[in-house]
Amino acid sequence: MAATAPVVPAHDTISCTCFKGTQAAGVIEDVAGLRLSVFREFPYLYDGRREDELGYLRHYVEAPDAFVVTVTDSDAVVGAATGIPLCHELQELTDPFAGTPYSVGEIYYVGELLFYPAFRNRGLGLRLLALVEEQVRSLKSYRYLACATVVRPDDHPLRPVGYVPIDRFLGRTGFRMLSGVVTSFTWTEPDGVSREHPMQFWIKDLF
Repeated sequence: MAATAPVVPAHDTISCTCFKGTQAAGVIEDVAGLRLSVFREFPYLYDGRREDELGYLRHYVEAPDAFVVTVTDSDAVVGAATGIPLCHELQELTDPFAGTPYSVGEIYYVGELLFYPAFRNRGLGLRLLALVEEQVRSLKSYRYLACATVVRPDDHPLRPVGYVPIDRFLGRTGFRMLSGVVTSFTWTEPDGVSREHPMQFWIKDLF
């Protein structure tokens, strides 16, 4: 399946492109590198392996209605987002919605929205999220957009000075925190210790 046309670039060298199906396979190497770099930072503190990242991202190549969006600067991937119907995700992500007013079959899940440091705080996150929402709305099957954020205490010893949590971005762009709708995943941090990490769900109405 061919990639969609890029949206209007943020400036002359930056553009966003959405890849679906087999076309997404051509960008997962770059997206894996981005994830490994950014996820090593606070608040993720994830010491990942490339083979695991590639295995995870292949799910976005194979699952129906999934896609990968890249942000490129002069053809180099500097940011990315992934999206997939929640019904195709792990139980850790679907089970927390049991007993809520939200049907898993109506939710589209955003796996991440990431940029290398030099490309943050330039308005590119808004452009990337807008393209994600445009793609999901075009599917005409999903009423909600959801994501999950890592929960870290304000006094965490590795929290950088001046750190701004993504919660502010989510609230500013129409997401609502779902109180009590949480999950957890275990991963190895850069100090070599494997820890359990709580994650908080957020949701946004698409229509």
